[in-house]
Amino acid sequence: MKEHSSDNIIEQATNYLSSITENPRLESEILLADLLQKDRTDFYKRSIPIDQASYKKYQTILSQRHLGMPLAYLTGKKEFWSVLLKVNEHVLIPRPETELLVEQCLFIINNYENPSVLELGTGSGAISIALAKEHSQIPFTATDLSTKALDLARQNAIQNHVTNVSFKQSDWFQGISEQFSIIVSNPPYVDRDELTRDQVSKLYYEPEIALYADDSGQSALSHIIKTSHQFLNKHGFLLLEHGYNQQDFCQKQMHESGYTNVMTYQDSNHLPRVTMGQIK
Repeated sequence: MKEHSSDNIIEQATNYLSSITENPRLESEILLADLLQKDRTDFYKRSIPIDQASYKKYQTILSQRHLGMPLAYLTGKKEFWSVLLKVNEHVLIPRPETELLVEQCLFIINNYENPSVLELGTGSGAISIALAKEHSQIPFTATDLSTKALDLARQNAIQNHVTNVSFKQSDWFQGISEQFSIIVSNPPYVDRDELTRDQVSKLYYEPEIALYADDSGQSALSHIIKTSHQFLNKHGFLLLEHGYNQQDFCQKQMHESGYTNVMTYQDSNHLPRVTMGQIK
C-alpha cells in the first residue's frame, strides 16, 4: 500500500490552504498532528510515514477547513487563558479578546471579600472555568440556554479539575433566584446586518444564538443591563463584553439602570471591548 511522507503532504496542504488562511503551514501541521496524535514539533525531527487511510482522512479534514470550518472545530479543542477546552458546533469558539473580561473580573475578585459570581451564557464554560481555576474556593454559577452547551461545559470543568462551578440551564435570568457579588457575560452582540458577506461566511459554522442579537446587536446587552440589578448584592458589579462600537450604548444603559463607576476597557487591538459598572 502506498505511503506518504509528512514533509510532502504538509507542503501540499500548505499550498491548498494558502488561499483561506494567513497561517497555512501552521494549520496544516496542527491538523496532521491532531490526526496522528503527535506533537507538531515531531515533524521537524524527521519525516513521518503516513499510510493511505490516514492520508485520505487528512484530505477530508483539509477539504472541510478549505470550506471554512474553523480549526478549533476540526481538532475539537481550543486554548483559553492557558486552559485547554473541548469545543464543538454547539458553542462559540473562545476568542483572545474575551480574556480581557476574565482579567477585569479577576481584578474585582482579588479585591472582594468572599464574592459569589454568576456567568450568563457560558457556552463552553471558558470564562467560569478560567476564573474558577484561579480561585478554587469561590462559588461560581454558570448558565446557558443550550443543554448541549452545558453538557460540554461540564466536561470541560471535569477535564480541568474544576469543582467550584455550578452549571444551570437558564434563559438569562429566568432560572436564577439568588443574588451575586459579580455578574459577568459575553452575550451575543453581533449585528448581522452590519457584516459583509465574507464576514458572515467566516462565522457560518458557529451557533447563531451565541453570535447575533436583534436591535443592531444590542438586545441581549440591554436585557442583561436592565435586569441585572435585581440579582446583584449591594455594591455588586456587572461586567459585559460587547462590540467595538457599543461602548456608548452600554455606558448609557448602565447609567440609566442605576450603575455607578462605569468604565470601559480596551482589548489588545485597542478597541473598546468590556464595560463594567457597580450597582449603588
